[in-house]
Amino acid sequence: MAYSRNCGRGSRNQNRRQSGNERRRYGALNAIGGFSHDPRYMIIGENAPVNDPIYRGPCPPNPDGTDLEDVYGSFYHDGELAVTESSPTVTTPDGAVYRRIELNATSLMSEEGLVKERTRVLILDPGIYYIAYNFNVPESAQVNATISLLYNRERVPGMTVHIQKDESDAGMNASAQSLIEVDANGAEIILGTTGLFDLTPETFENIVSLTLFSIA
Repeated sequence: MAYSRNCGRGSRNQNRRQSGNERRRYGALNAIGGFSHDPRYMIIGENAPVNDPIYRGPCPPNPDGTDLEDVYGSFYHDGELAVTESSPTVTTPDGAVYRRIELNATSLMSEEGLVKERTRVLILDPGIYYIAYNFNVPESAQVNATISLLYNRERVPGMTVHIQKDESDAGMNASAQSLIEVDANGAEIILGTTGLFDLTPETFENIVSLTLFSIA
């Protein structure tokens, strides 16, 4: 993976020589709902109302000149998880329609390098990442769905599982993991489903969880 001069891991300290105003130009977020209007930030998503906080210039975001080598996040859905006809959707390049699975809780997240939203995670820092998800189906539930991890709206190879379970079947678990490479343009991570369901977790259980962290 090639980076522009003074970009990428291990060279972030070059930005410490920039003035405060210059550093602010590279900030990922001013505040939630108040993204930068710099043209180097790109609107993505269907009917996106604001600019996404993914820097599209020669270097990735680095608001304070720190080294962002340790980027990590652990997210899950707390409580009942309902995916309905009105849930937000995303369409892959080959025309498959997925409904976004909400991750409404955060276990742990690095201070820099990630932006967590209701139905997606934005990775701002380039590098190699380990990413995994876990999906639990309670014993009394009925599910017929394909679950996929989407990287910039494309299915990640090896991260699609099909779940077919009747109410009479025992509870089941599905999981997948992979390595992904994120370039300087950043990445949008979405966990999607082709099916509809309304699942109530068993005691001490979460229906879905997602973990990612940088390894290089």
